[in-house]
Amino acid sequence: MRIARAQFFSTLSGLSREKNNNGSLFTFARNQLIMKKSMLLIATLLALSQMAKAQTDASYTIDSLTTDRSFILTEPQEILKHDDELITVEGCVVRASLKEQVKGKPIFLDMFVAYPDNVLTIAIWEEDQPNFLPAAGYQQKMLRITGRAKKKTYAPPGKAPQERITISLHDPKQINILGSCQ
Repeated sequence: MRIARAQFFSTLSGLSREKNNNGSLFTFARNQLIMKKSMLLIATLLALSQMAKAQTDASYTIDSLTTDRSFILTEPQEILKHDDELITVEGCVVRASLKEQVKGKPIFLDMFVAYPDNVLTIAIWEEDQPNFLPAAGYQQKMLRITGRAKKKTYAPPGKAPQERITISLHDPKQINILGSCQ
């Protein structure tokens, strides 16, 4: 009887061990799957939130400045105070030219005053030009431009060095033709 009882408990103990081992393997596999799905979900949500933020930031930087008149600069000397800032400028293009001899073959739009006395030049580089009008399409036009101001010091031949702002355009949303200059 003692032997039978010992065998019975031994058999039960073995079954419960087997059940626990199988159960824990199943639980482990299930937990691994849940963790993988959770990580995939988190990665997807992070990627989507970054894309949404980038789209929101891009539309804010251009669209909000072009519609709010308090940010529009119209005085050439005032523009020089805004180096490395996103600005909106409104003014007349006094000269528009394609410079094929310059690296990058830019279209230069001189606003307010013609080169070499200008303080603001708008540049449209060759790779972006298919999205814009040819240079002649901007000649003597009143424009509203939005872009990042980059200040440089330039020394025209025979003249004292002067500061100049350049705004490079990459997207047609950065430029609005308001009409002809008067």
